Amino acid sequence: MKRATLVILALCITASTSFADPASKFQGGVKDVVLAPLQVSGNIKAETANAKFLPFALAGGFLKGSFYMAKQIVSGTLNVVTAPLDAIHK
Repeated sequence: MKRATLVILALCITASTSFADPASKFQGGVKDVVLAPLQVSGNIKAETANAKFLPFALAGGFLKGSFYMAKQIVSGTLNVVTAPLDAIHK
């Protein structure tokens, strides 16, 4: 029962953000691209917080952060590019 409620809540949240107005979609995309480098420092801090061997934690945090940064840049770029298309479609 709890799992079904969480799934329905997650679907409602993602559906509501997909129907946002084009201006907020564009702003969100720009924000994602600009703040993407913070993913690297955040993941390095998280990995080194409870690390047993610091060099592995630094490398792992950097790689993990780089992956999430690239993912956020691609997502933000897609939002910026598709925002005008949503404005035309409405």
